[in-house]
Amino acid sequence: MLSPSTVLLAPDKFKGCLAATEVCAELRTGLLNGPSAVDVVLRPMGDGGDGTLDAVLAAGFDTAAVAAAGPLAQPRSARIGIRGATALIELAEICGLARLPDGHLRPMLASTYGVGLAMRAVIDRGFRDLVVGIGGSASTDGGMGVAAALGARILDRNGRAVRPCGEDLSAVTTVDFEPMLAVLDGVRLIVATDVDSPLTGQSGAARLFARQKGATAAQIAALEAGLENWAARLYDVAGADVRRMPSAGAAGGFLAPFLATDIVRVVSGAQFVLELTGTGRAITDADVVVTGEGSWDAQTSAGKAPQAVLKAGRAARKSVIAVAGSFSDDADLTGISACYSLTEQAGNDRDPFGDARLLLREIGSRIAEVLD
Repeated sequence: MLSPSTVLLAPDKFKGCLAATEVCAELRTGLLNGPSAVDVVLRPMGDGGDGTLDAVLAAGFDTAAVAAAGPLAQPRSARIGIRGATALIELAEICGLARLPDGHLRPMLASTYGVGLAMRAVIDRGFRDLVVGIGGSASTDGGMGVAAALGARILDRNGRAVRPCGEDLSAVTTVDFEPMLAVLDGVRLIVATDVDSPLTGQSGAARLFARQKGATAAQIAALEAGLENWAARLYDVAGADVRRMPSAGAAGGFLAPFLATDIVRVVSGAQFVLELTGTGRAITDADVVVTGEGSWDAQTSAGKAPQAVLKAGRAARKSVIAVAGSFSDDADLTGISACYSLTEQAGNDRDPFGDARLLLREIGSRIAEVLD
């Protein structure tokens, strides 16, 4: 008797619709209800942004709670992932856009302070390998918030502590990183991101990303000026010009203080999550690999999670199937053996968003039929 096929489900989230774990669950139901006997392995993916924590938890990390703060510094408990000496913190879980009170965007006041509190908490618990996944941030504070929470002294011209938010970036006159560096002494800090934008300029944190966080044209200009001032103060204290450094503009400039002090390793979020979760090994063990995301377009091949899965699948000579909400005309589908979309499955009488769960189950059953 032939052994059942092993199908690995490794999609990213369908943004604005379903989390990666939910996509996995619905596809799995459809596969198991199909005509073929299959073994289904779940490896929901992430790229450093929202969903990264769920990905590592699904792969065997334990969950723990730490004291943190939301994007407006409101105290809250936050989940982290832990395994051995490693702790993973997801920025979006703590102070991302989804954590804004009542969903009201506050581009000038939102801060990464809560992430710094979470980092201090895990360091105090003895973790020395610290991974921070960034993405989905609500702030453009240049990393001033996280630095302040870790102990950095950031002062205005009167010697008063500056509010760690985008609105006060232009008020910074002096920075002392020594307390922050003392907290991070002996800690191996890795930041995972899928963004390589610089801190300032046309493709920087303010001009490229602040509008989607609710900033007006005037606020974008103020944030850009503030980031320029912040970068100048970082140069004064650390001698490093972070303005054009790759990824310095990710998550509203989160990395700037760590890049300036040269205490961070920046990694491709999707590739790192693939390795951290053991998805590469799972691909090798699978017969068929299914990946996808909400919108599969030209950007998918630029380092996003499905591309990392596809690359590993092709290297292992596996059949890789793509499932997406939709496929754009400019999507690069090289190496994909079959494609299924919610829009195609929905036809004219169903809603790809509202009926997404049912449609994914149907697609799972269709994939099982191909395996029969």
